[in-house]
Amino acid sequence: MDTPVLLIFHIKTSSNSPDIRSVVIKDYFSNLTANVKVLYPTQIHSGLLLCKSKRTEEKLLNMRHTLSNGSTIHLSPPPCSLFQQTKCFFDSHLKQFNEIRSHLQQCLPFLHTSSGKSEMTSDGSILLEGHIFILNSIHSYLLHKAAKQHQTNLPDSYELHSGNLTITVMRGKLMEQNVDSILIPMNSRYKIHTAIDEQIRAFGKTNLTNYLRESAQRDTRVFDGKIIIYPNREFPIPVKVLIMFVVPRLINDETTKEKYPINSYQSTYEQIILNTLQTIDQSGITSLAMPVLEPSVKSFSERRSANEMAVRAMVSAFRRFSMNSSIKLKRILVVDHHVQITRMSKRVKQYQSRTQTKASTNVNFTVDDEQTFTNVFGVPKVSDVPSSAGESDEETESEEYQLPYTDHARS
Repeated sequence: MDTPVLLIFHIKTSSNSPDIRSVVIKDYFSNLTANVKVLYPTQIHSGLLLCKSKRTEEKLLNMRHTLSNGSTIHLSPPPCSLFQQTKCFFDSHLKQFNEIRSHLQQCLPFLHTSSGKSEMTSDGSILLEGHIFILNSIHSYLLHKAAKQHQTNLPDSYELHSGNLTITVMRGKLMEQNVDSILIPMNSRYKIHTAIDEQIRAFGKTNLTNYLRESAQRDTRVFDGKIIIYPNREFPIPVKVLIMFVVPRLINDETTKEKYPINSYQSTYEQIILNTLQTIDQSGITSLAMPVLEPSVKSFSERRSANEMAVRAMVSAFRRFSMNSSIKLKRILVVDHHVQITRMSKRVKQYQSRTQTKASTNVNFTVDDEQTFTNVFGVPKVSDVPSSAGESDEETESEEYQLPYTDHARS
């Protein structure tokens, strides 16, 4: 069995690029090997690199690491210190504790690999013990995350209105919403999101995953963009209907030849979501909870563009769906991890800015002119396409929230 190894990295920046974003570092190492994880506070220029084996460590130490902007990355083992072991305490009563808790879970593999320890106290606080350099790195990382999350200053929830349809966008747990039905994304092998699966298991002896696997074993064929509706008669989940949505794959060779393949897929994806809403409406469902329906892409570096496209396509599909005055489905909740909701919120803020409406938790698309809506939620022009290098730390979710759709069944 391979033993993980921890390395320290320090970035010597070039004169024309004093700040290096964490997404650039993560992309650099992920392109070298899949056997590493990065813990890097933005703009501090040093961090931790977790190698999954000694062989990976040796490979990386024998390489010269230079970024595209001329900055260099220097790797070394953790330095010796006069105080080899020390302690760090995170009080559960602190206001920002819940904000950094998920990020703290990402730090634990780095701590444990360096022979450190973590302990949960009786009141829910967390005590860390380990190498002083490692603890300082983890502490800097968490402070940066907490500061970034505080700076976003976005509401926990807000409402979008279009015709007779109300869309509530909120951070939270999908499976705990008071609705008639919940839409759950899965891939064509019936695999669902890990975070959603954990929420389902919290209800007790719930065998939804096993049920879906049995469906797969019965060779029930499912296709990208289709839905399967299950009346909820056997699962202890507080909804009447479960809807499985097969997430599309954006890996078609014809599509990837284009310069911006993900954006060019938006119209198709918008129609898929609209068809899904219409099918759900025809089933007599009046309220629905769903996450951001991000499609599957080839690489991690494409995920931000895929998420941005999904947000635009979803809001556009909601608006088109609401134009039918006879719809029964009049309440939709978009519930997801704070990173996904933050990205959607930024798009809504952009819309408010362009329409010169006061920022609030209540946005009405009904009174909008078509051009403004299209400029914000339509397919962007080439000049409007964001660079992944500009993505900040708060826009990168933890591993537990990353979608498992890369292992779709091959067509």
